[in-house]
Amino acid sequence: MSDKPPGTQHNTTHDSGIQYITSGGDINVYPPGGPAEAAGGRREKGRRAKRPVLLATAAAVAAAATAITLALLPSSPDRTSAVGDSTRAAAGAPAHSAPPAAPASPSASAAGRASSAPDAGRGRPDSGAAPSTVPGPGQALKEDAAPGSRPDDTPPAAVRRESPSDPYPDGTVCAVGDRWTPVPGMTGVDFQPCTYAKSFSGSALFGVTVRNTSNRQAAVAVWVEYWMTSQRYDCSSPFPQDHVVIAPGATWSSQLRNCIRSGLKGEAHRVQASAGVSEEGGNPRYSRLTPSRGVDVYADGRAVPVAYPS
Repeated sequence: MSDKPPGTQHNTTHDSGIQYITSGGDINVYPPGGPAEAAGGRREKGRRAKRPVLLATAAAVAAAATAITLALLPSSPDRTSAVGDSTRAAAGAPAHSAPPAAPASPSASAAGRASSAPDAGRGRPDSGAAPSTVPGPGQALKEDAAPGSRPDDTPPAAVRRESPSDPYPDGTVCAVGDRWTPVPGMTGVDFQPCTYAKSFSGSALFGVTVRNTSNRQAAVAVWVEYWMTSQRYDCSSPFPQDHVVIAPGATWSSQLRNCIRSGLKGEAHRVQASAGVSEEGGNPRYSRLTPSRGVDVYADGRAVPVAYPS
């Protein structure tokens, strides 16, 4: 039975093809399989022709959707990068992946958890972390500058209360020639013994004056005694005075009433003071003792300072 369409004529063509001439005069060429195989080939070619068109259409739709998304989204760098990567992926281009982040250290993770905790910054101690020993800016400088923190720091000298001084009345005689005797072992500190006898008073008073010419406080101990008619006598208490504090550039005088000799009427006497000064803590009684000028008290009660050769 022949497979050619009714009313047609066929002839063998090139490559074993078959020509079919219809009754209307049309010439159809089919493959060796006949019209059925030709119909199948056309359908396969149609599908192959439609596939590139569908791919191109899908890519165009994806690009349009990406453009609309970029226009609507805010200009965030992270989002723009993410959208760009998605666009490249949709368009078939390889997306650039970000380099992997370095793993966080345990200490950094602990610090992050501590800062994000609800009680962070409220003064609660962190029992799991040791306190930081790293000084803050300027802390080390402030600690080094604190007084007494370095071996070469010398504490300032303590300022002591100065001893009260008693001014001497006119007519008081002191050292011969107004000479000052240096205090042994002290710089800028010297002294003079002094005697005061008022006519017709029947008494004589004795004391010592200490001068501090240095630029610091001076602390001394003083001793006062007196002579009458070639006889030495001790003054009554408070001599010796062991703690006398004198200001820089000042002169201190002991109180004359602390050493008095009375009953000088009816007889003639020569009286004069003798004094010694040492550094505080020393023994002024056995230090450098110096006499003052003498005063002659006559039997009629007159008191006349002794004239010494100049």
